[in-house]
Amino acid sequence: RSVALHGRPPRATTVVAFTSDHGELLGDQQLMFKGGLHYRSLTRVAFLWKDPAASAPRRVRELAQTTDIAPTVLARAGIEPPNGMQGRSLLALASGTAESVREALVIEEEGQRRDFGWNSRVRMRSLVDERYRLTLYDGQPWGELYDRADDPLECRNLWDKPGAAALRGALAERLSRELIAQGNESPYPSAAA
Repeated sequence: RSVALHGRPPRATTVVAFTSDHGELLGDQQLMFKGGLHYRSLTRVAFLWKDPAASAPRRVRELAQTTDIAPTVLARAGIEPPNGMQGRSLLALASGTAESVREALVIEEEGQRRDFGWNSRVRMRSLVDERYRLTLYDGQPWGELYDRADDPLECRNLWDKPGAAALRGALAERLSRELIAQGNESPYPSAAA
């Protein structure tokens, strides 16, 4: 509730954030609902941020992860994130003082049940950048590789295409490095054994 103090008009201080944890397939890839897949219709969700401190509305299409929400809320509140918190604040991106906060993002799936006719639960990791999505499945010799610029609906898996091995390798290395960078850093002992 806003209250006028000393004759001054009330000032709005409430930030409203709206998002979802996943999208829905709704017939994409001939599938319904949700599941342990990393198609764009499941992973691309809106994040709406209404901030009274913002000078003007902006639409941003840069890469961000759900792990970026908590650091954004904390930064807006003027609170330092705790040691080991993953994610990056999106405030500079939202205000237009930064072009991006990340060049790639990682999507993880630790399925709790067997889906898609598999004999074990689905475990997978995906790397998504401005152009590609690479997905690796635990225990499987195959994966997914999509050129999101040429194939935005992700209908043509390039994994086994001639000449794709070098790109697969480069993206797999990048995924490994992103996973290492996201590792928990809190708190390490100050002495070595």
